[in-house]
Amino acid sequence: MFAKDFITKEIPVLNLFDSSRYALSLMEDFKLKHLPLVADNVYLQLVAEKDLLISSDDLQMKNLNFVMSPVYVSPDAHVLEVVSLMTRHGLSLVPVVEEKQYRGVVLRDRVVDVLSEMTGAESTGSIIMLELVKEDYSISDISRIVESNRAHILSLLSRMCNEKIYISLKLDLEDPSPVIRSFERFNYSVLSYSVGNNIIDEQFQQRMNEVLYYMNL
Repeated sequence: MFAKDFITKEIPVLNLFDSSRYALSLMEDFKLKHLPLVADNVYLQLVAEKDLLISSDDLQMKNLNFVMSPVYVSPDAHVLEVVSLMTRHGLSLVPVVEEKQYRGVVLRDRVVDVLSEMTGAESTGSIIMLELVKEDYSISDISRIVESNRAHILSLLSRMCNEKIYISLKLDLEDPSPVIRSFERFNYSVLSYSVGNNIIDEQFQQRMNEVLYYMNL
């Protein structure tokens, strides 16, 4: 999905003659920390609440010294590019600009909804989290193990930390017990799992109860 697919024009923009007090009131009304500064539909700058609070005077936008660079994305920017920009700069929205012309903004809340759709977060199923070293990471091997248990991967998220990769799998399987056992047979470290509707087969539940029993000794 791209920025143009979930753009909104409902958020007000600031112009060069708006005061900092007015800008702060708009941010409070719309529960935002940023607003775009636009002149004749040309995008100029992203105005941050923290920059306005630094100044004790009620200045017009044209007289303010902005710390933040004029960040924005194009309409064809992928949603992950939008997320990256939001994360790096701590943004509540990202302006969408095409050939310097302001097209609207992408809101942080809308990005969360889009990511939820992309990762199948609302779909029924289960989640398995794996830990493995980078050299052992193979999407094809992981897919083969999952599909050998008549399951499918709805989404796969990965994160690297200290030379290890953490994989979160969303499966179209409410009971992941067979898949977990298969991963363990192939020496994958299963860190955690969540089960759809609290379903888990008796054999796997018995094994987990035994582990918990010995941990409590």
